[in-house]
Amino acid sequence: MNSSKDSFTPAQLELIQQLKQAVADQIQKSDDLTNFCNEHTYVRYMRARNWDLKKATAMLKTTLEWRLEYKPHLIKFEEVKIQATTGKLYIYPHADQFGRPIVLMRPRLENTKPSDNQIRYLIYCLEWASKLADDTGVGKMCWLLDFEGYSLRNAPPIRTSLHCNHILQNHYPERLGCAVCYHSPTLFSLTWKAVSPFIDPVTKGKIHFVSKGSKEKEEMNSRFQLDKMEVSFGGEVPDYLFNMEEYVVRTLAFEDEVKKSLDAVRLSIQLERSLTTTSGAEGASPPLLLECKSIDKEEQEAIDQAVAAAEAEEAQFVAEHSGELGVDKP
Repeated sequence: MNSSKDSFTPAQLELIQQLKQAVADQIQKSDDLTNFCNEHTYVRYMRARNWDLKKATAMLKTTLEWRLEYKPHLIKFEEVKIQATTGKLYIYPHADQFGRPIVLMRPRLENTKPSDNQIRYLIYCLEWASKLADDTGVGKMCWLLDFEGYSLRNAPPIRTSLHCNHILQNHYPERLGCAVCYHSPTLFSLTWKAVSPFIDPVTKGKIHFVSKGSKEKEEMNSRFQLDKMEVSFGGEVPDYLFNMEEYVVRTLAFEDEVKKSLDAVRLSIQLERSLTTTSGAEGASPPLLLECKSIDKEEQEAIDQAVAAAEAEEAQFVAEHSGELGVDKP
């Protein structure tokens, strides 16, 4: 999305201006919030709430509160490095067919247990992909989920999946260009059944399942540059492209760009106010994200019910397919 090239009606332009005014005082609380609320941000939040000013304002204010408390811009790769060592989740070195950064996930390479550190690394990747999307003008990212080797042993807990969906949907709205589920097995249908009711209908329309078959190559070629994709996706690159040493260099470059952006914001504020900006308690420890405070009581109850139902179905699935799954019956 490149807001400068989009066409807006006079009414929409007025709504964007009103949203800016509604959060003007709030963004003054942190350099990050000032940096976060760029020209594209207001448009994304208005679109995410179908140009309903009241709903968009509530949504953006919740995100600003979350960013002020959780401080995603301060997450450093060094603290989440263990989550990246296997290449289970990383920013692919090439963009998709439309120039969108690719977030690649391989559940079979899971190397840690569910924790806040896992979520922090997910957010680190979201921050990185979002910056790449804004810097290139596309505004959105592409998710590629490689389900080869997916099993009960490496599948994330339903509750973790629901929390991740909450973060993506409420704090990174209008960021998803498309999500491709590559060779998802029957087992994944349990997770999909539990999570899909919580996914916005527009977002759900951007999720595509690519199965093995005659149309697989055509479907992947329509979304990705196959000359830059690994052979495991039907591409032409013979080896896995994840290299930890090269990835570390890329993360450092990303963090340097974030620092430069924040420094530029601070300088701008200093020049505008002729004052020295203080950033407050930026070094405070963030809250545990798995205890997400932005989830209201009604949504939490719905999540608990979905988790209970999914766990029951999973137990039944395992009992019926224990032989082919290679696990003991419960």
